[in-house]
Amino acid sequence: MKKVTVYTDGSCSVNPGPGGFGAILIFENSDGKSVEKEISGGFQDTTNNRMELTGPIEALKLLKEKCDVNIYSDSAYVVNCFDKGWIYGWAKNNWKKKDGELKNVDLLQELYRLCSMHNVTWNKVKGHSDNTYNNRCDELAVNETTKMKSGKFQVIQNENISEHKRDEFYDGELFEKKLGTKEIYKGRVFSVQSLNVELPNGATSTRDIVVHNGGAAIAALDDENNIYLVEQYRIAVEKTMLEIPAGKLEINEDPYECAGRELTEETGMIASEIEHIMSLNPTPGYCSETLYIYLAKGLKAGKPFRDKDEYLHIKKYNINDVIDMINKGDITDAKTIAAVLYIKAGLSK
Repeated sequence: MKKVTVYTDGSCSVNPGPGGFGAILIFENSDGKSVEKEISGGFQDTTNNRMELTGPIEALKLLKEKCDVNIYSDSAYVVNCFDKGWIYGWAKNNWKKKDGELKNVDLLQELYRLCSMHNVTWNKVKGHSDNTYNNRCDELAVNETTKMKSGKFQVIQNENISEHKRDEFYDGELFEKKLGTKEIYKGRVFSVQSLNVELPNGATSTRDIVVHNGGAAIAALDDENNIYLVEQYRIAVEKTMLEIPAGKLEINEDPYECAGRELTEETGMIASEIEHIMSLNPTPGYCSETLYIYLAKGLKAGKPFRDKDEYLHIKKYNINDVIDMINKGDITDAKTIAAVLYIKAGLSK
């Protein structure tokens, strides 16, 4: 298992007010060489504790596989959340304190989720001392805070930045560094962020991102090769659509559990076999959502239990008829098309 060392720090000039975070990741690449990666970002309206939490969150988001992670922070608030077990108690208590309001719930839930994906050890270091990496993280965080205070966090491209030729092939680095993040909207289902990013050539641009927990969908196939769909009105596209059952993941929810729950809640069906068949990103150009798709077999009838604001019809079609509806454009839901085509290909083998 890959070993990663992470140093993080947060800064806030006025609490609350403009703030920033910095983090350094240290690991070995595929050639066995030690690599150090710096990340940082800022917010115009935040707190010191939120920036201390954001540092490790953004660092852990960069890890693409399960790792042994040593995180060093000078924030007693962040380290004690795990070392003293506070965060586990909050999670068991539905993210509520026994007395008073639990602040920063969104970030605590996200950090808890990310840590559950790795083997994480927390280490408290003394701030503003002789730890080179901690001091560098402090410098990164303070620099971001200064940008937020000045209002100049969207850096204007200057003469020294090379512009790649748009009519030629590009074979350079494909990575964008976050320079600043501003939350535009926070709702029940998703939030919207405006990101200021540094492009591979050093220029800056903006990215508007819908932040979504992700979801799980499930295609139910019976012994006669019938697929169970739900018909419901989707106001975003102003039409009624046929879809496989699906739902939004709650924080730290297992997609497998979510898929089985949604199948029963929406159709009343209970499956003896549930198999993960694919994961997809429906709209990666502007949305962070990952959708986990499952196949359900061994069906038996139960009772549905839908959300109070959920109105839908249950439809049963032979899979060949569903394929025809896809070809005619009668079914346009992406997750349904992907799942049905996958299942049909498997039945044809």
